[in-house]
Amino acid sequence: MESPLIYVMLVLLNVFVFSSGVIHNKGKERTYFSCSGEGILTGLHTIKLFLTMDNLKVRCFFRNENQSPSKEILGLFTSGGLAPNMIITNSTFYGGYYFKLTPFSNRLEWLIDIPRQNITVNTDIAAVEQWMIKITMHEGLNIYDTEGTLLDLVREPILQWNLGRVLTEMEVRDLYPEVNDIKVTKSPCANDVALIGFMMKPSSNGVFIGKTISGFWTYKECIWHDLTEIIYAELKDEHQGLTVIDLVLTNHFLVILTSLGLYVSSDLRYPTTSQIKLSRAEFCGFERVDYIRGNLWYNEKCFANRESFEVDYVTITFNRNRTLSESSSCFFSKEPFLHWLPCVFSTIKNEKSIPRVITFLIDQETDSGIYLFNVQDTKETYVTVAMLKDGKPSPRPKFPSFHFPSTFTLPLGMIFHPRSHFLYVYGSQA
Repeated sequence: MESPLIYVMLVLLNVFVFSSGVIHNKGKERTYFSCSGEGILTGLHTIKLFLTMDNLKVRCFFRNENQSPSKEILGLFTSGGLAPNMIITNSTFYGGYYFKLTPFSNRLEWLIDIPRQNITVNTDIAAVEQWMIKITMHEGLNIYDTEGTLLDLVREPILQWNLGRVLTEMEVRDLYPEVNDIKVTKSPCANDVALIGFMMKPSSNGVFIGKTISGFWTYKECIWHDLTEIIYAELKDEHQGLTVIDLVLTNHFLVILTSLGLYVSSDLRYPTTSQIKLSRAEFCGFERVDYIRGNLWYNEKCFANRESFEVDYVTITFNRNRTLSESSSCFFSKEPFLHWLPCVFSTIKNEKSIPRVITFLIDQETDSGIYLFNVQDTKETYVTVAMLKDGKPSPRPKFPSFHFPSTFTLPLGMIFHPRSHFLYVYGSQA
């Protein structure tokens, strides 16, 4: 007799949305292991759970090809003393939770009902690490495994704010023809929490940002907001040609670069009003033509287990075609992002010999600043590390600069890997 064939497939149902269905094939009848629950988003091999002030409830069961619960297979596991269990983990927490062995109220399913305080007792707004979850029929044997994430909707900072008027689906669709590009940023601690901004064509006007709690798992789950009036409230005269250029979501702040200036939120952990408030950072002498060629840079790091010395830094760089020192085209700031300092100081008089800062990142672990430079006339690209003194980069490099081959003709940016100390430089090579 052939051994049962076990494999995985995605099943779409009209009544419920299920997690990845693992098939138990016995003879001609196939049986699927699935999990469901209120507010749960599921797909192939993945399930996304959300923690509120209420209990976390999940139901798991087997069902046949007719989409009906399978009493035979469920009874087979129950009689053997087997029921699913759920494992919740992150870098500082591990918890195992067991479904009830006896099916709930004679229903053909297993139920787990976990009070919030059994997972976490904290309810304050803070940067908190998202949990990973695993639902399995037997821990360690990888039988009928479904993996996913658990997001705390109560504590994630950006989720506690109203970002502006909510757009209808038709209003969002009407914007599509006017979109030139998109910009995306995510929460440093919760990969499923992200913001997406529309870069509009010059003929259009407005700041439109979408918010997801599932990593854009479904189209309808992303909620779009119109922040145009919030931005206008900080402007004096010019209102035309407003659009998103770049945006960064740090642990505690939202930073938005628009065509009409740079805007910073208040501390997201302490909401004083339901609607988010943005303040404009002033850069003397900078106009719309400069902002539309600007970029934001951020060394992402989750502050769930924050050290006392750790703060977030954000850099803004401008690509200006003017005879200015480089100190006037690159600025950085630490939270709460009230004071912006020049990244470097230069006394070079020849404009073409001024090394342009492509990216500037702060590395708090080594108390240093890392530059990605490009020289226009020599087409030279190199990385330099400078020590920080009194919060400012020293003019003397910490190490000899690393020079890229001449074939690296168009450097575009530089990032740290968020969970390691690897530094990546990217661009185009001839």
